[in-house]
Amino acid sequence: MGNKSSKGYDVELKHCPPNPIKKHVCIIGGGSSALILMKELLSLGHTVECFERLPRIGGVYVKSYQNTILTTSSLMTAWSDFSDGQEKDPKFWTAEEYLVYLEAFAKKYDLYKYINFLHDVRTVRKCNISGKWIVTVKGGYGCKDIERCEDVPADPDAPCVTKTFDAVCVCAGTHNYSSLPNFPGQERFKGELVHSEHYHKPEDYAGKRVLIIGGGESGSDITNEISKFAAKTAVVIRGLHGHIIPRIQGNGRVTDLNTNRCRYSNPFIFGDAIGYVNQIAKKFVANFLDDKDLKNVLKKISDLNMHQKTSAFSKTGCKNEGFVTAMVTRGTELHRDSFELFENKVVFADGSEFECDAIVACTGFRNVFPFFDEYHPEIAYAGMNPRTHFKQSIYIEYPTEVAFFGFARPAFGSVPPTVEMQSRLFSLVLNGELELPSKETMRYIASEDQKNWETRFGYDAKRVKGLVDFQLYCDGIAKTIGVFPPLSKLFLEKPHLWWKIMFGPFTMHQYRLVGPYADPKRAEEVYNRQPLGDFLESAITASFLVTAKVLSFLGFERFTPNDF
Repeated sequence: MGNKSSKGYDVELKHCPPNPIKKHVCIIGGGSSALILMKELLSLGHTVECFERLPRIGGVYVKSYQNTILTTSSLMTAWSDFSDGQEKDPKFWTAEEYLVYLEAFAKKYDLYKYINFLHDVRTVRKCNISGKWIVTVKGGYGCKDIERCEDVPADPDAPCVTKTFDAVCVCAGTHNYSSLPNFPGQERFKGELVHSEHYHKPEDYAGKRVLIIGGGESGSDITNEISKFAAKTAVVIRGLHGHIIPRIQGNGRVTDLNTNRCRYSNPFIFGDAIGYVNQIAKKFVANFLDDKDLKNVLKKISDLNMHQKTSAFSKTGCKNEGFVTAMVTRGTELHRDSFELFENKVVFADGSEFECDAIVACTGFRNVFPFFDEYHPEIAYAGMNPRTHFKQSIYIEYPTEVAFFGFARPAFGSVPPTVEMQSRLFSLVLNGELELPSKETMRYIASEDQKNWETRFGYDAKRVKGLVDFQLYCDGIAKTIGVFPPLSKLFLEKPHLWWKIMFGPFTMHQYRLVGPYADPKRAEEVYNRQPLGDFLESAITASFLVTAKVLSFLGFERFTPNDF
């Protein structure tokens, strides 16, 4: 049934004829996860009804701060069956541009007619008699002070409606309930303290002394843009920052062209060495740039990464260089200590101080599912930790009826493509085309996967419950549903395509070449347009990969590459 390895537990499911009986599915949330899931379910003949509290699709990108830019490029964010046609010239979409992509996707697949906007799901319960899921929904939710929505007044008189479904899919996202700790001395602080959820634009902090708590991707971007207006800024990071990768390289190309199969086919044991050698190479190349600020920013990134001895193999990523740019070009202070707040300042454990008028806490969000609380608190509790699900998506107690989408968080790579793979898996299960193993086996697989991610990412995996390696996670689902690309065959018969898959950006088109509902013609057309990663970085990672292959051939199993 499965194969345990150092990269997790691979399992290929039994394929069966499609079930002629189709299901009616409730989808909670109207962001990107809901859209790709609806498309997959509808394509197999199932019916869906989606409930979204906002007046438009897009989820977190409707609500996020004014200058939001995605941290993965258009190539890495797009789905395999919907292209913007610009693969030759990938870019980092703004929130507005990504919403345009999502809206075009929804129109192409005629999804709008299935979405109930301004609707709040109140309760979900399983009927003990019929086995159906009873969902209570209230319309007239209302919308106020949302960044990319016009205000819509709530309708308190809107009735609650009860509907019946065969399955419930949670696509509510990870950014609905902010996590704001109570900081030591917070009661004394006289300035403004807000969670990043309530941050809108940097001009609000003009002339102020601002402390940003947290150096994740939002914290990094917010630090950078506030530093352009504030009198002074500082950022405090708990322990190690994420492994920093700038959006754009010194040559102007998007950096995640190098998030490719060649790099992540290397064994974990080589990961930090690959990271270190690449940082040395990048620092050397930066010396030849004409732009002095960019040169210093890229060199500082290499210094910070090498100082904490992290790599993309073992550390969650910070896929933008914002706080480093703020440090190098505008004198932002970096602190790594615990701290205590006073009336108008913060005092760090090393004795240093920073006088501040405002604090922006980029301290993340909690996974909370209040619609399960009344009747199924066990599902709400399980949802808080995606590791308990089969492939971090399918709820094991009701594996053909309840699933969560978008809660696996790749350290590098993008969430929407992982949701595409989750959606393909669940849709085939619901359609009767894949036979899941027993609940006991699924629990074992989930446990083994959890051990793997916690070994790989250490503390980060316990802090970010859904943290995964992008390639290994997607490959695992691909093997489960039978769509893993035939790399050896491609190497012999279509070497150009093999080269693109190995040294180009890691996109989901490779999983459309074979298996259920493949579209190899379209996948190859997109690959023909995609650029390759950088030569130097590809050469470094390829040399490690060939070395690993030789060592594994000689019997050193620890060096066995991942599917190479």
